[in-house]
Amino acid sequence: MRITAATDVGLRHEQNQDCYKIGRLSDDSYWMILCDGMGGVTSGGEASFITVNYLEQIIKEILIGVIGEENIKSFMLDSVKRANTLVFNLARDMQQVFSMGTTIVLAIIRNNDVYIVHAGDSRAYHITKKHISQITTDHSVVQELLASGKITELQARNHPNRNIITSALGIEEDLRLDYNRIRLSKGDSLLLCSDGLSNMADDQKMLSIVRESDFYQSTKNLINYAVDAGGFDNITALLLQAD
Repeated sequence: MRITAATDVGLRHEQNQDCYKIGRLSDDSYWMILCDGMGGVTSGGEASFITVNYLEQIIKEILIGVIGEENIKSFMLDSVKRANTLVFNLARDMQQVFSMGTTIVLAIIRNNDVYIVHAGDSRAYHITKKHISQITTDHSVVQELLASGKITELQARNHPNRNIITSALGIEEDLRLDYNRIRLSKGDSLLLCSDGLSNMADDQKMLSIVRESDFYQSTKNLINYAVDAGGFDNITALLLQAD
């Protein structure tokens, strides 16, 4: 496995509310976490930071002993729900903080099997030599309109409500989470990104950038494209490739 990542504040914000961490365990498991904070610069950034560091601690302490898909799935769902409770209670206790929350994409990779849990509109993509496919489905108002046939793909990309999400960690006591599993073939890649990238670059553009870039420069090139296209938000990209 090879892995690389990059993040940028973009052109419209003073602080970066995106937060990520990646790691490898002694059993050759890999893990990737990406959060995009929401609720104001201070509270959004704090929510993403707390979530990433909390999940990192749990993964390092427990994951290596978790065996089998159903146990991995349960571990991921339970861990993110505990992180949700942590951030939700913190926001409730800090009365000056309003809507302190964050999106979440958590991926665990073992023996080329990829397990993903997510909430919000940060995304995971499966990239092959010729194709890119979105693994996650956005929890957003625009995605609901798209799924119901009320708007087209083109309208979705420019919709005024495209940043309104319907699920995020820390906002409510009960958190809606989705789980996915895929398998990587040799040469395939897993891309995690915040909406600062996906709102600026369509799928085919992301595919072409990844395929035309040196691997360890690819996430930086994705971010540079998003910045050049307007850089309206914080931008983060994590890329793992199966050798």
